[in-house]
Amino acid sequence: MTNRASFAMVVERDTARRNAWSELLEKNGLRRVLRRARPTEARELITPGAPVTAMLVGLSAHLPRDNDMLALIAEVRRLMPDAVILVVDHGNQPCGAAEIFAAGADDALRADHHPSELQARLSVRLQTASLAGQRAARLVQLGLTPLEEQILGCLNARRGQIVSRPTLALEVADLEWSYGDRRFDVHIARIRKKLAETYGTALRVRTIRAQGYVLEGEVPL
Repeated sequence: MTNRASFAMVVERDTARRNAWSELLEKNGLRRVLRRARPTEARELITPGAPVTAMLVGLSAHLPRDNDMLALIAEVRRLMPDAVILVVDHGNQPCGAAEIFAAGADDALRADHHPSELQARLSVRLQTASLAGQRAARLVQLGLTPLEEQILGCLNARRGQIVSRPTLALEVADLEWSYGDRRFDVHIARIRKKLAETYGTALRVRTIRAQGYVLEGEVPL
């Protein structure tokens, strides 16, 4: 399964909706969309690492709680944490949205939503997922350790601003920093070297004496 091309999936019992949602996914650039009417059919596609990019799910309007669909959502989220999952609650249950989000979906809509709302939410979620994937790829390219990634993330969140050592200690390690503690200097030196190998001088970490560090440059992370 992991060697297969990526695909999106629609799991919806109503044929007309299933076809319409498939076309919507295709219009949003997802070329391979698989259609399934029931959770049991969809589970045949769900294995660890399966390349699912997005999934649209419809909860039954005839059940007080669509346990089968909610369980499917939870399983997809567990096995494919990066998949975009949108759910429509056809029954407009009082706790429908809460149950949908608890299962692991990214977004929930009521049955009476306007078609343009589904399109808008899907577009935003796919764009966000794409940007997150690009960022992850850039970080992998840099070869940062988990701690270095945390430090760089802290600096990137305040790009162009001086980040003090006490701030880094608190945000990265949840510890207080004491004067003379040079632990971050070692990590910064390694981050600086890795940035230089990939971006040259276009993105760099500068040390501000007695103040901290600042990430400079326009390259996105």
